[in-house]
Amino acid sequence: MKLTLIDISYTGEAGISALRSVQHELNRAAQMEDWEKIRHLDAICANLIEKVIAANQEDKSTLVSALSELKGVYSNLIIRCYQEMDVLEKVS
Repeated sequence: MKLTLIDISYTGEAGISALRSVQHELNRAAQMEDWEKIRHLDAICANLIEKVIAANQEDKSTLVSALSELKGVYSNLIIRCYQEMDVLEKVS
């Protein structure tokens, strides 16, 4: 078996596309209330954000665009968490 290292670029549209892919999966996991998958994707997202920021230091508009979209995803997740907490408090 031969291992091959893949060099992935996070510059420009490639970085935004990678973030959008994770955002899409986060949204799907939230719809399915799959909290384990959300935790896993959150860890991936944190690593990905660092790579996209490092690769786009000169292109601030790319960073703003990608991070603004991501902010909306996390805002929705926080709202869902509060809703879940309210439901659990009413049940107990």
